Amino acid sequence: MLSFPFAPAQPLRLPRLPWARRLGLPVEIKPSQRPREARPNQMFLHVRSVGADGFAHLFQFAIVDAPGNVVVSVFARARSPIRPGGTCCPGLPSIWWDQLEEALKPCHGGWLISFGRGLHGGFLPLGTREGVASLDCARERFMKVARRRGIRLGPGDVIDLNDARRIVGLPPVRSPDAALQALGLRELWRWMDGP
Repeated sequence: MLSFPFAPAQPLRLPRLPWARRLGLPVEIKPSQRPREARPNQMFLHVRSVGADGFAHLFQFAIVDAPGNVVVSVFARARSPIRPGGTCCPGLPSIWWDQLEEALKPCHGGWLISFGRGLHGGFLPLGTREGVASLDCARERFMKVARRRGIRLGPGDVIDLNDARRIVGLPPVRSPDAALQALGLRELWRWMDGP
């Protein structure tokens, strides 16, 4: 009989990998560390491009808090490198880019969640990005939660918020309005918090 001279003193803990379970190896499963209730200052962010002309690019920023109140919905204009001939900037009441940080003050110290941290968070002014407690990606969390619940996802199945909502049976957000998109994200996040 062969024995290995360096046998571990305690049971071997294998990483949580799908191949380990398929091979019949024991896998330690830890419960999720994510809280089931809303954290204080939890907010949902959505940024959309509204239009551009040769002078300015118009964006809409919206932030919704955990109870579902629209905290911020503001249009901001930025100097645009786009040449004339693009889509026209609508004549909406808006602020200039250098005033955006002041408009986004309500999210300072908050936990921001967006569907694509790099995409939406990248538009935030530097002072706002430094002022938030954290910026999480709902898409990354959705992919993990969906797979854990047995939903099979291909590489291109979840491009935007409505793709994720469709997969879990929630109706799509039919309006491009950033505030309504942020409310739709909040509803999807609540689905992920559920059983």
